[in-house]
Amino acid sequence: MKSIFFDENGYLNIDQAIAERPSFKKIMEDGIVTESELDNQSKTVIDLLNRIDRMELDDTQKSVIRDLLVESNVLSAIFQYYQLQNLK
Repeated sequence: MKSIFFDENGYLNIDQAIAERPSFKKIMEDGIVTESELDNQSKTVIDLLNRIDRMELDDTQKSVIRDLLVESNVLSAIFQYYQLQNLK
């Protein structure tokens, strides 16, 4: 089965997946992120989280999904701090 997280060279392909995502393209087409776009994207994420909650997954599977989401957001947050501290 082809990996959904890594490309053929073993590199994480999340950035590519984001860039190709219709929601991202639509939001970024004018180069400005509006409050409405943030609100709509938040609702999309909440809907997806609710779909996962309703799925018949065992507690271990749900825990792995939760850990992945949380740690991905930790990475995003610390990367933003890293970039800001290197502007100085």
